[in-house]
Amino acid sequence: MRRQHTLYIVAITILFSLMITIDNSYINDNNVSALDYSSNVGIGFTFNPTLSISLSSNDLVIPNLVPGSIEDSNSINVSVATNAAYGYTLSANVGDDIYNNSNLTHTNNTSVFSSIATDANLSSLDTDNTWGYASKLSNETTWNNYNGLSSSSNAILLDNSNAADSTGGIDFKIAAKASNTQPSGKYTGTINFIAVTKVAPMSLLDSFIASGAEQLNGYYKMQDMTHDICNNVDIEESELQLIDVRDNKVYWVAKLKDGNCWMTQNLDLDLDSNRTYTHWDTDLGWTVVDEEAEWKPLNSSRTPTTSPAWTKSDIYPISYNPGNLYWNGELNAGTSGSIANMMNASGNSHYYIGNYYNWTAAVASNDTSDITSGSMPNSICPSSWKMPSTTDFQSLIQKENLTSGPNGNIQLAPVYFVYSGLINSYVGNYGYVWANSAINTAQSHHLRFTYTETLRPGDWGNRHSSYIVRCLTR
Repeated sequence: MRRQHTLYIVAITILFSLMITIDNSYINDNNVSALDYSSNVGIGFTFNPTLSISLSSNDLVIPNLVPGSIEDSNSINVSVATNAAYGYTLSANVGDDIYNNSNLTHTNNTSVFSSIATDANLSSLDTDNTWGYASKLSNETTWNNYNGLSSSSNAILLDNSNAADSTGGIDFKIAAKASNTQPSGKYTGTINFIAVTKVAPMSLLDSFIASGAEQLNGYYKMQDMTHDICNNVDIEESELQLIDVRDNKVYWVAKLKDGNCWMTQNLDLDLDSNRTYTHWDTDLGWTVVDEEAEWKPLNSSRTPTTSPAWTKSDIYPISYNPGNLYWNGELNAGTSGSIANMMNASGNSHYYIGNYYNWTAAVASNDTSDITSGSMPNSICPSSWKMPSTTDFQSLIQKENLTSGPNGNIQLAPVYFVYSGLINSYVGNYGYVWANSAINTAQSHHLRFTYTETLRPGDWGNRHSSYIVRCLTR
C-alpha cells in the first residue's frame, strides 16, 4: 500500500525599516541642521504547517475468500496530524503507476475484481468479482456501507475543521465477492490516502479583494458584484458595505444561508426623471443580455415637501423618499404607526427605511398597464443584482428559519427586514417587500410579514402600494 500526503507551505516575509539618527548639538547660535542617516534591513521567516498520515498497518488482506463467497478484510486505522489552523480533508483513490485503474488484478494480469459502482452493505455485495471499501470514525461502532473507489477522483473519508484530529482518524477495510469460476490466486492493488490542509475561510471582503475589484470612496461597488464573488465566500452570513455608483449611497450586504448575497438594508435610490439609467449601473437587460438597455423614469422621487406625497396609479412609476430615517425597532405600533416610529438616522444603519416604491417603479418601467402576469426582467436594483422572486423569498425564509410576530426574528441579524409599513401608516406592525412578478393588470407579488401573522412570501397587493425594495445577486 502506498501512502501519500499533500503539504501546503506558507512563506511570510516582513520588511522592517531601521532609522539611525545622529543629532549634532548646536555648535553656535546659527542652528546647524542635524544629519540623518537611514538604512533598510529586511527580516523574514518561513512558516511550514505540518501534515502527516499514519497507518496502523500497510496491508489490507482478505485471507479466506473462496468461490461463491463474500468476505471482508482486517481493518486499519488512518489518522492525520497537522497544526494547520483550519483543519484538513482525508480522501482516498485507487490505482498505481502500472495499471492506474480501480481493479484488483491477478498475477496473470488478466483476471480482476472491479470496484463496485454503488454503496451496499456486506450482505448485499451481490455482484460477482467486485470489491469495495467501508470506513467509520474511530470512536464510532457502526461502519458505513461499502462503496467503490475510483482512479480518477478522490472519495472524501473525513472532513475535519479542526487542526488536530480529535476523533483518532478513521478505521478502514475492504470486502470482495468471488464467483465460482474466478481463477484462484493473489489479487492486488494500491489505495492512496491523501490529506490536504484547508485554507482560511473566505469572507465577502476577502472575495472582493481576490477578484481584483477597484474601490470607490473606500468601498467596493455594488455593480462589481459577481456570482463568483458571492459563491467563493465560505463564511456564512459574512457582511460587507458596498457603494452604489448611481448615487454613492452605501449598503450592507451579506452572504446568507440560501447561498445568495442579499442587501440587508432597504434600497434608498432616489429616481431622477432627468437621468438615464443603463445596463451598466442598473438591473436592465441582464436576463437576455442587452448592453444597450436603458430607462429614463417618467417621475422623480417625491419628498416630504412634495404634495401630494403619493399618487395611487397602477401605471406610472412613483417613489417617495421619507428622509434620512430609520425604524427604531418598535413592534406592534398598531395600524396608526407612523413617522413617530421612525427616528432620525443615528441608529443601526440596517434599519434605514430607504425609499418607498410602487411596483412600476420597482421594475424599472414607465407603464405596466399591459403586464398581466409573469416575472419582470428588469428592476431598479444595481446591475448584477435583481429583485427577489417569490421562490427567492421562500428559500431565504426556509434556510434562515425566519419567523415574524412578537417573538419573530425576521427583523434581526442577519436579514434585518424592516417593519416599515406604508407611507405614514402601519410602521412597526407590517412589512412589505416587492417581488418581481405580476398577478394581473392591477396586482403584483410581495413578501408580507406582520406582528400578528405568519410570513407570506407569495402574497399580492395593488401595484400602486408604497412598498420597499431589497435586492439579491443575479
